Amino acid sequence: MRILHVLAETGFSGGEAQLQLILAHLARGGHDNHVALPPGAKFAAAARAAGLPVHEAPLRRWWRPDLWWRLRSIYRRTAPDVIHFACGRSLLLGGLAAVGVPAARFTIRRIDYPIRRGLLGGFRYTHLVDHTIAICGAIRTRLLAAGVPGERITLVYDGIDPGPWTGLQAGKAAARARLRVPAEAQVVACAGVLRPRKGQHVLLDAFAGLLREFPRAVLFLAGGGSEHGRLQAKAAALGLRDRVFLPGPVRPVHDVYAAADLFTMPSFHEGLCNACLEAGFAGLPQVPSDAGGNGEIVVDGITGAVVPRGDAAALGAAIARYLRDPALGAAHGAAGRERCLSLFTADRLGPEIEAVAQRLAAAGRRA
Repeated sequence: MRILHVLAETGFSGGEAQLQLILAHLARGGHDNHVALPPGAKFAAAARAAGLPVHEAPLRRWWRPDLWWRLRSIYRRTAPDVIHFACGRSLLLGGLAAVGVPAARFTIRRIDYPIRRGLLGGFRYTHLVDHTIAICGAIRTRLLAAGVPGERITLVYDGIDPGPWTGLQAGKAAARARLRVPAEAQVVACAGVLRPRKGQHVLLDAFAGLLREFPRAVLFLAGGGSEHGRLQAKAAALGLRDRVFLPGPVRPVHDVYAAADLFTMPSFHEGLCNACLEAGFAGLPQVPSDAGGNGEIVVDGITGAVVPRGDAAALGAAIARYLRDPALGAAHGAAGRERCLSLFTADRLGPEIEAVAQRLAAAGRRA
């Protein structure tokens, strides 16, 4: 198959990491991959390093009059059997430009935001693509509510390579030294972009209630983003300046999981959180919110505790339970690793995406 992957994002985060894994699998299978990106997209370096042709179109600028003919030109030159729209913006703009193009089309929905009906919502999934992949059950539910027929949705969990995350806890002391975290601390960690939807401000409120009972507890918030300054100010206002670490992006991020005693992700909206997968493979007990697929990665009471999004009291109580009982945390962390190994590995992701693309291509040829 020849597959054109259209991505309008310029950054590189969890979705782009998953796309990189998908492209690697498809290339190993002998498929001819092309990538269409906006100028300045960070994913271009990864695509070129893999030897893939990169085509540019102003996908961040819907008002540009040349956007449409540039996209049509890419479709014409590449003549794909299948077009994969890899983000919401690419689906809307690329999908509209692809009307009449003789190629099967699919997209991957990656976050559990509600989907409105109409042009900017459900219309994209019912009229601009033949099929949608949901990366968790919560997103599948959103698609169904937006009017997408169930037979046009396939659930395919994201996956990662467990190798880099395996055994990290054995290097706890060295990781804490590198991160300048006290060796004797009880470390609650969260790794992710610092944005309001990730809920780190709720985590600060929850952590503030733990200080008296757990004098050795520290909170490590790894990541950069628009909320960094506000979170620093909030930590200071809550009297947490000496107990909260906000170092920005950590490279390698593996040290965050090695140094941690438990992991938390207090999001308001999620897809299938890559950081929770990493924590799962690292064998950490987890306390995420019930956003998106968090409750599909973490089984409440078995591999961690799932709490209502935005509920600082419930989040604090769940964290306290693991700080009081490290043996419980170790048992839940081990169970979480086994669950991740059974459901969320990269060697499952690629073949399942490939199967959907092949099925669509075959249906297109028959038509």
